[in-house]
Parts: sequence; C-alpha cells; structure tokens
Amino acid sequence: MCGKWGVTAIVGAPIVLASAWAFLAAPATHIGVCDIATVRDQFQKTVEFLDSIIQLGITLATGLTGLGAALLLGLRGDLRPTPWIVAVLAGSMICLAQTIFYGIWWKAGIANLWFNSCWERIDADFLQYRYSASFYFFMAGIGLIALLVASVAYQRVREAQ
Repeated sequence: MCGKWGVTAIVGAPIVLASAWAFLAAPATHIGVCDIATVRDQFQKTVEFLDSIIQLGITLATGLTGLGAALLLGLRGDLRPTPWIVAVLAGSMICLAQTIFYGIWWKAGIANLWFNSCWERIDADFLQYRYSASFYFFMAGIGLIALLVASVAYQRVREAQ
C-alpha cells in the first residue's frame, strides 16, 4: 500500500505543485491604455496565427485526455495498470487539462482585446503568461505520455524475454 502512494506522490506532487503555482502566479488582467490609431492588420494576423496554435493544442489535449480517461477506466484490456502507469497517465491527463484551461483562458483574453479594439496589447503580460502556460503544460503532458509509452514498451520487452 505504501508503495502505491509513494509512486503517486513522486509523480503527482510535482504536477499538483506546478499547477497551483502556475495558477497563483498568473498576472492580473490589465489591458492598459489602447491606441485605436495603430495598424490593426498586423496584430490581427498575429492573433490569428497564435490562435490557430492554441486551438491545435486544445484539440490534441482534449483527444489525448479522452484517450487517457478510456485507459484509466479499463476500456483497453491489454494494458496492465501498475501504480506507475496509473500515476504517469493521470499526471499526463492533469497536464493536458491544464493546457485546455490556459488555452481557453488565453482565448478569453484575446476576446477582451477584440472587444476593446486593443490589438496592439497582444504582448500584455497576462496574455503572454496564459499562452506560455498552455504551451508548457502541453509539452509536460506529451513528455509524460512519452515516458508512459517507453515504460510500457520496456515492460513488454521484459515480458517477452
């Protein structure tokens, strides 16, 4: 019993701490003074490009979170859920859920810029932070999936010998 909780603590504690820290360290939402005379086209194209990247991350994270949930629920019978596999898969799902959260929060900030016609404020600290947090949690989730795949492959190779 202690071994199961140990694995969960080793994998889960850093993810929970990173999630809490990322949320609590988020800068306040403040646009500042807008200059409506600025060239809007270049800012709109930048926002469209960044939005397509965030949308791709949200889509992939949603699909991978659903796949992880199916694996945890046991819909795939040939995966042996050791405590290590469950902890890493749950950690990956938490990171990917954070990706979705920060991606949607970033989109809400962009909607605020659009509503206030403040495209030149795309570099605001709170928007940069949300975008970066979404990206970093996505990479952490993908990294944990890669770790999971490598550990399952190693397990399969050991069983085959």
